[in-house]
Amino acid sequence: MNKTVTVNIGGIVFHIDENAYEKFKLYLEAISGHFTTADGRDEIMQDIEARIAEMFLERVKDSKQVITLDDVEDVTRLMGKPEDFGGSEEKKEQAEEQVHTGTVKRRLFRNPDDKLLGGVCSGISSYFDIDPVWIRLAFAISFFAWGAGFWFYIILWIVIPEAKNAAEKLQMKGEPVTVSNIQKSVKEEMEGLKKRMDEMSKGSGKKAGTIIGRVFEAIGEVFVFIFRLIGKFIGVIFIFIGLLTAFVMFVSLFALVGFPGTHISHVWYNIFNTHTQFVWSYAGVLLLVGIPFLMLAYAGLRMLFNMKKGSRVIGSTALGLWIFGLVICLYNGAEVSKEFREKESLLRGIPVAHTTSKTLYLEMNEEKNSARDYEENFRNDFDWVLDGKRKIYINGKEYSFGRVKLDIIKSKTDSFELSEILFSYGPSQKEAADFASRINYSFVQSDSIISFNSDLSVGKDERFRNQHVQLVLKMPVGSRIHLDNSLLGFMYNIKNVDYIFDDDMVDRDWEMTDKGLKCLTCNGKERRVGGWKVHVKDEEGEEVTTDKYGVTVKEKGKEVVKIDGNGIRVHSND
Repeated sequence: MNKTVTVNIGGIVFHIDENAYEKFKLYLEAISGHFTTADGRDEIMQDIEARIAEMFLERVKDSKQVITLDDVEDVTRLMGKPEDFGGSEEKKEQAEEQVHTGTVKRRLFRNPDDKLLGGVCSGISSYFDIDPVWIRLAFAISFFAWGAGFWFYIILWIVIPEAKNAAEKLQMKGEPVTVSNIQKSVKEEMEGLKKRMDEMSKGSGKKAGTIIGRVFEAIGEVFVFIFRLIGKFIGVIFIFIGLLTAFVMFVSLFALVGFPGTHISHVWYNIFNTHTQFVWSYAGVLLLVGIPFLMLAYAGLRMLFNMKKGSRVIGSTALGLWIFGLVICLYNGAEVSKEFREKESLLRGIPVAHTTSKTLYLEMNEEKNSARDYEENFRNDFDWVLDGKRKIYINGKEYSFGRVKLDIIKSKTDSFELSEILFSYGPSQKEAADFASRINYSFVQSDSIISFNSDLSVGKDERFRNQHVQLVLKMPVGSRIHLDNSLLGFMYNIKNVDYIFDDDMVDRDWEMTDKGLKCLTCNGKERRVGGWKVHVKDEEGEEVTTDKYGVTVKEKGKEVVKIDGNGIRVHSND
């Protein structure tokens, strides 16, 4: 068991084995002593430490957090030792060959030593090892030909990092980053700096170019700042969304275990076969949905605090939990889907009592619906949204939901008839029929008024198998009905000779003819299926409406002329 030492190398904190630290310390001291009299000694040492820090980072993994003696020996061998570069040029070349083998991977940087604006063209030319003139010429042509070259250059200026030290400049040129090459690069940089200073003192042309470059560099820095600020803002949004969603899903666990003040609707349990199946499915959904949002928050933290390297442990654990949740959901989903494999229906014929009026009035049971609305203010149970419009209501020993639709067709007899078709799903036709037979639905007839209930109901412990009811009212030819406004949303695809939409059929009188339902009190403003209409109106209220059913002329809002299949009718406007 060896001791470890915490050191700061190139601004990065490492944990290093004590023996490795002693050898690494002697190595740095030897290099520092070698460059005691060299120009740019501090810059050389900073670049050497930065490169060593990069090489150490490549050796640090989740399973290995400590720099060992072998790591130090590998890095010093690749960087080269000071004594190898103290002799002749031939000896230096031999040492270079010993410490460097294989192909050096180039990296794309902006070249600050050979730039007119941001060093983009020079950096690209170094990466591809071509003359920068050709790159600059390509940008110039694209700028004058299409105008896109300027924005493309600005984007590359923002995206491509600048080579700030000798190590990055060597990587830009594809040269090995060794002690000797770093010394050589720093020396050339200092000589170039002296040369540029001399040129600036002799003339203003280069100075003007430098000023222009600084202006564009400042613009580039502004863009970089804006993009970084946007990145931070996106990171904050990711954190907020991820943590908020995860918190809500965590709080829902309290309802799952029955914590006081929280509740999950009993209907949710009735979808599944057993309580255990529901609990496992709930846990699977939490993992399947919650894990991505937690990772979204984690990504936001990395963006906000510039965490370049994510933890493999966190990523692997999150992926494993997500896959586990997916497997649970797929398995239980397949089991539940078996319960909806077959569909069966039952038909019940209900006679309609004879009425004293020539017109049968159809409406919803508003009194019951109003009573239910008042009851909602005091209900402690949960209303479960079924399809975005209807809700499931739990009340005492049963629960009800609005899965009832009404259709109207022509009767083959001379009297009104009402049929109930009860539908349900189940794992088999027999079980589906059993579920359908236990559906409760009722309506009330008072002379010529039929009040329908908007909901069907089943026992509270009955399994939810998408039970629903289709009502079919059969009208004899020549009979009439009035559709109340309360039926809006209750009617389903009722065919009529005028092709009027269901929603526009309410609050109107209808007569059953040999061809089907015909509107008696329509005003021509109803929407029609597949119809077209031309409507012309002037400032005095006179209007003409033309569609495929005829022409209507109105004066001051009153119909004066009607032309349709029944002929021409002229009305007095007195």
